[in-house]
Amino acid sequence: MMSAATNPKIETEEDIQMIKEYTLFPILLDMLARDMEELAMYKDKMVYRYVLCCLKEVESSIYSELRKLKAKMRARDIKILNTEMNALGIEIEYKVRGYIHRFTMLRGLVKADLMTMLMNVQRRVG
Repeated sequence: MMSAATNPKIETEEDIQMIKEYTLFPILLDMLARDMEELAMYKDKMVYRYVLCCLKEVESSIYSELRKLKAKMRARDIKILNTEMNALGIEIEYKVRGYIHRFTMLRGLVKADLMTMLMNVQRRVG
């Protein structure tokens, strides 16, 4: 049996995890930006500055993770070719070491993964 090291057509679990994170982090950033904007109506409340500060730390951490992830993907010759969001979820077309692959993440899985990613980032920040 060939491993991913000897057969470049095969993407590894780590490759797929990087692709998922690289796809979901921008969605998470959009959600944070939207929520921070909505919180502005509470700017006269004392807790607003604290919550906003926490969210900005999470946002900064996500940008940092995204930069590291991009470098790892470049080193492993992984490229996202197309990402399409639809009513069912997200369809991702990507290239791993010259071979094109696709996968779909259903809406429920996207929501669950986003929450897991947010909690993991928050733990690293906190």
